[in-house]
Amino acid sequence: MSKGSNPSNVTTTTSAEPSEFVRPYLSQAFDQAQNMFESSVPNYYPNQTYADFSPETETALQLATARATGGNPLLGSSQNEINNILQGNYLSPTSNPYLQGLYNQMAGDVTAGVQSQFSKAGRLGSAANQSVLANELGELANKVYAPNYQMERQNMMAATQLAPQLAQADYQDIQALAGVGQQREGQEMAQIQDSINRFDFEQQKPYYKLREYLGSIGSPYAQTVSQTQPVFRNQAAGLLGGAMQGYQLGQNFGMGGLGAIGGGLLGGFF
Repeated sequence: MSKGSNPSNVTTTTSAEPSEFVRPYLSQAFDQAQNMFESSVPNYYPNQTYADFSPETETALQLATARATGGNPLLGSSQNEINNILQGNYLSPTSNPYLQGLYNQMAGDVTAGVQSQFSKAGRLGSAANQSVLANELGELANKVYAPNYQMERQNMMAATQLAPQLAQADYQDIQALAGVGQQREGQEMAQIQDSINRFDFEQQKPYYKLREYLGSIGSPYAQTVSQTQPVFRNQAAGLLGGAMQGYQLGQNFGMGGLGAIGGGLLGGFF
C-alpha cells in the first residue's frame, strides 16, 4: 500500500432475472422438475448386473470337484512304491524273481562245470570239490546281485529326493477343491454385492432426487450476487482524478476557467 492510501470495502451487487419471453418456459420447466421429483424415477436397472456361469464353466467346476474329491489314482501307488524303496524291500535278491531265476540258471551251469571237472579227476564230493563249488557260486552271486544292490541303493537316494514332492502332491487336490470353492464364493459374492448396490441406491435415492431437483431450479431463477472486495484508494491519485472531473464539470456548467479551477479543487477532496 502506497503512502497516504486509505483501504475501504466496496460491495458490488448484480441481479439477473429471466426475460418475460422465457419466463413461461421456465415455469413449465419448474413444473416438470417438480413432477420428476415426485415421481419414482430414476430406478435401478431391473435385471441382474452379473453374469451367470456358462455351461462350459459349470462343467469344468463339476469335473474339478470330482477330480479333487476323488484324488489322483496314481498318487497312492507312487507313494507306496517310494515307501517300499525307502524301506529297502528291493535290496533282497528274492524281491526280483527275474534276477533270482537268472542266478539259478547260471548257478546250475557253474555247478555242472565244477562237478564235471572233479568227477573226471575222481574227486567228486571231496572237500576240495565242495570248497571250489562254494567259491564259484559265491563269486557268481556277487556278480549278479551286487549291481542290483547298487542300483537299488541309487533308487533309494533318488526316492529321498522325490518323497517330499509326493508329500506335497497330497495338497494339490485340496487346493483344486479350494479353487472351485473360491469361484463359487465369488459368484455368490457377486449376487450379494448386487443386492447391496440396489439397497444403497434406494437409500440414496431421495437425496439424489433432491440434489437433481435443486440443480434444475437453481440456475434459471432470478439471483443476486454480492461480492465484497477491499479497495485501496490512493490520495494523490484521488486528488488528481477528482480535480480533473471537477474541472470538466465546471466547464460544462459554463463557470469559465475560474469555476473550472474551483470545481477541480473541490473534486480533489472527494
